[in-house]
Amino acid sequence: MGCNVNSLGHIGIQVSDMDRSLKFYREVVGLKLTGRCGPPDFPGQVCFMRVDQLHHNFVLFGLPEGTDSTPPSVGIDTTKRKDVGLNHVAFQVDRREDWLAALGHVRSCGVELVSGPYVHGHEAQDEKGFIGGSGSHAFYFLDPDGNRIEIYTWMMDVSKPSAAAPDPDL
Repeated sequence: MGCNVNSLGHIGIQVSDMDRSLKFYREVVGLKLTGRCGPPDFPGQVCFMRVDQLHHNFVLFGLPEGTDSTPPSVGIDTTKRKDVGLNHVAFQVDRREDWLAALGHVRSCGVELVSGPYVHGHEAQDEKGFIGGSGSHAFYFLDPDGNRIEIYTWMMDVSKPSAAAPDPDL
């Protein structure tokens, strides 16, 4: 069944201004730069970024120099765009204390939250809770191109049916 994958390797996103995006993902999100490449090997700038010691978990792709093909929706929150593509990228932190520190850090960088903080699950007991949610605590903000970023903690494991996963593939 399927390709039998065992993890998500990395995410690559197109950005309109490489220097601005690189600064954002380093200073706000806390990713580390592994390397920066460009022409003649690639048509535009490419930055390989990582969370830990793996070469890359996240890749920024800049438009080739002189390209004026930025879609009209760049800079608009990805959940409000009317075209296909990336909805959001989620970064996990280990503990609730780390999540609260991340929330404080993002705010201290002057980055506005566009959603949350809240619990993704029926146990939230308000309009932001929903059946089928993972129970994780989450908040969302935008990168300089409008790509929605999520920071979360406490994602549940799915090992049997539950209120949050009533009929999962096991």
